[in-house]
Amino acid sequence: MYHAVVRAKVRKLWTRVAAGDYRAAVAMAAPTLRFRFVGEAPPAATLTGPVEFERWFADLFVLFPGIRVSLADVVVRGWPWRTTVIVRLSIEATLADGTPYRNEGIQWVTLRWGRMVEDYVLEDTARLYAAVRLQQGCGIGQRP
Repeated sequence: MYHAVVRAKVRKLWTRVAAGDYRAAVAMAAPTLRFRFVGEAPPAATLTGPVEFERWFADLFVLFPGIRVSLADVVVRGWPWRTTVIVRLSIEATLADGTPYRNEGIQWVTLRWGRMVEDYVLEDTARLYAAVRLQQGCGIGQRP
């Protein structure tokens, strides 16, 4: 029963994030959250805490305006004191030149008593890098 409840909450959370409400994910972050988005180019990051996590999301939505992330599958294991959640994601956006961006990713999350303490994300970095270069070449997503 616990796993079904967690799966439902994760699906609801990703529905909110897909609608642009990334603060719903930030609200789940423990003060000691360790987040890693694998890669060399933005949005690659290794950071700690909800403040940096929120900044990462804000930057992502600037880099890819209108990004759509949808949950394809969820696997839940463990118990409230150490729950592992694995999510398969589909990512879509329209790039600055009008071409579609499509990618897929895996998220591995550790929850402790409902709070996210670790979040590790893998996305196809070759596709992502090409899209980021195009966006930055059009002046999108670059910090002043």
